[in-house]
Amino acid sequence: MPDREYTRYTRTWIVKPHLHVIWWLFATVCLMPGCAQISRTSGVENTWRDPQVGFHNGVTTQDEVLDQLGPPSQIIALPDRTVFYYLFEKTNGKLLFLILYNQATTSITYDRAIFFFNLDHILEHYALSRIDQ
Repeated sequence: MPDREYTRYTRTWIVKPHLHVIWWLFATVCLMPGCAQISRTSGVENTWRDPQVGFHNGVTTQDEVLDQLGPPSQIIALPDRTVFYYLFEKTNGKLLFLILYNQATTSITYDRAIFFFNLDHILEHYALSRIDQ
């Protein structure tokens, strides 16, 4: 009779760790897959698209551009002119995480504005990036 009790105890002790491992594996498999969505912006806010903001070649000054748009992303000093470069970047994406397979889809949109000023700080020319509709 003592042998039987010892055997039962031993079997019970062996089964519990296996059940614990199975539950642990099941939880890991269920909790590991996941999805994510990202959205990020960087650069200067693209207020140059605002209809109330206007620029005129030969009339607008550097100070007026700075007042309307704020500091540029980059200033390029050339011998005969100054260039203000504004950049706005927007990133959107979706991510899928699985145990054996991962997938990421991202879309990056750039919006740029560039302004050329002569030595008298008057706007000579400007250009805006095209907007895809």
